[in-house]
Amino acid sequence: MPWPLFFILAVATAFNNPPGVDIWCGKAYRATNASFEPGGWLEQPARSAVPLLDLRIRPRMNLYTADDDRGALVIDAAISHLRGQPLSGEPFDTSEPQSRKLRLEVSVDGTAVRLEHVVTVDSTSVELDFPLCDLEPRFQPWNVSLKAIQGNQVLIARTQVYRLPDRTDGGSVTKIDSLHGGLMVRNSSSSPASWVPLLPYSFYVSWDGWLEKSLDNVQNFKDQGYNIIHIVPNAGLANQAFNFTELNLFLDKCDEVGLWVMYDMRWTYKNLTSVREQVNMLNARKSLLLWYTGDEPDGQSDPLDATKITYDLIKSIDPWHPVSLVLNCYNFYYEEYSSGADIILSDVYPLAVNTSWSTVYDTPCNTTYGCCGCDDCEGNLQDISVRLDRFSEYQSWVSSVPKPLWGVPMAFGNETFWSRYPTADEEVSMTMLSLNHNAKGIVMWDYPTTAELAQVTSRLSRVLTGEPVSRFLLGAPTVPLHATGHPNMDIASWRVGSQMLVSVVSLQSTSWEAQVTVPLPAGARAVSRVLWGSKEWGLSGGCLSKKGGRGLETDLIVVDF
Repeated sequence: MPWPLFFILAVATAFNNPPGVDIWCGKAYRATNASFEPGGWLEQPARSAVPLLDLRIRPRMNLYTADDDRGALVIDAAISHLRGQPLSGEPFDTSEPQSRKLRLEVSVDGTAVRLEHVVTVDSTSVELDFPLCDLEPRFQPWNVSLKAIQGNQVLIARTQVYRLPDRTDGGSVTKIDSLHGGLMVRNSSSSPASWVPLLPYSFYVSWDGWLEKSLDNVQNFKDQGYNIIHIVPNAGLANQAFNFTELNLFLDKCDEVGLWVMYDMRWTYKNLTSVREQVNMLNARKSLLLWYTGDEPDGQSDPLDATKITYDLIKSIDPWHPVSLVLNCYNFYYEEYSSGADIILSDVYPLAVNTSWSTVYDTPCNTTYGCCGCDDCEGNLQDISVRLDRFSEYQSWVSSVPKPLWGVPMAFGNETFWSRYPTADEEVSMTMLSLNHNAKGIVMWDYPTTAELAQVTSRLSRVLTGEPVSRFLLGAPTVPLHATGHPNMDIASWRVGSQMLVSVVSLQSTSWEAQVTVPLPAGARAVSRVLWGSKEWGLSGGCLSKKGGRGLETDLIVVDF
């Protein structure tokens, strides 16, 4: 989140800075301090000279419950030069790795579960369905082993599966789909077997600045089309959280109207006594969606183990909800800070900001010095997609389990580093650029915002959170597409059944007149409808096309196959 100037001036001594030197993302930023190497840079693993088999296994859902009778495991057997083990035998042509087969054997310790399957080398996202009846519901995980057999060679990968007891306290449950990154939710208002996919689209909302003024604001917010609410706690209170009498009335209202809550502990997450009290107090709420702990812990250089310590405590009390946090830095101890969350948010604010010279501190900004409000940014919309792509890459280096990423588009301005608010077109571009790069939730900073941004985000919320968009975004992999005739377009697609959703974001701020063509996979028949943007898109010769368009145009198109 953008930090108020008074907070920047009060940053406590961090773990890796010289005495008396304030830092952000590990960098000195005051004119009175010299540059030094901040450290914490996550490097790509050393590249292998020979191709490796990167064998991974994970459960499709991060948790199952007692009333789930089937589960699934996701297996990757990709060829990599960064992770894995070399296959024995004769070297093979990496352009045709499918010439080799792997025999898979999966077992769950302490059960009769035994699964067998055959895949080709370089297969990814292979699902193995299995019955859960042998996995007694409990709070401890079940250990799962995978053997991949190729000739005389045996490769091993392991994971854990949770099958939790059903809740008896009326509280909600949130699952993470590790295949596509989305959420599945259920609360006491749902039928026992009813799991509903949820694509979060909302704002961080000021508690003391807006929400606590009237309970009617809960209904007003829901009526705008947002499906969750992220409540920002009041740092001015003695407990640095909330007036809990008022908060519980607010949560009663969220329960009543069906507004999911993202509960924020930014000021207290390192106070384990406070965390324990808050989680015990609130975890049985039927409107609770997930927890949020560190707010830019990397920027503030919180202790490297702080997020993980709090994560472990929360999970020991409440295994039914994910934990999230937001990371602000381009590359500063990503592995350590991200270990304390199931979901990673990225808050990149690249508009109306000078990313090479700090207008606040009157100093330069670079990879080892300075604070300009957007760490190692270029100062354009692409900073958002670059950061999400980098975080996804980092996660693949440090773990076998991909963590969902969410975007935090800026919806503020006229403060510190940022000279203005985004325009409506820029707000839509930032959201859709995030989704194009595999974000599975959007929580903008912050609300209340300008009337223009409130209006456009309310309109967009009704498109993104409903059918068919959420079904595409949560039910299929994100596949990039490319255009000819336009120099600067970002395009992604999601295919479910006989239809495909195509998101086209023009990153050019001025209009264009050329014919733009987007080749589609074989079998595309017709444009079914345009959900957002220009109605002029047509389909011919297996390509989407239109002539001309306006600056920062964004289009959402459904294509029939």
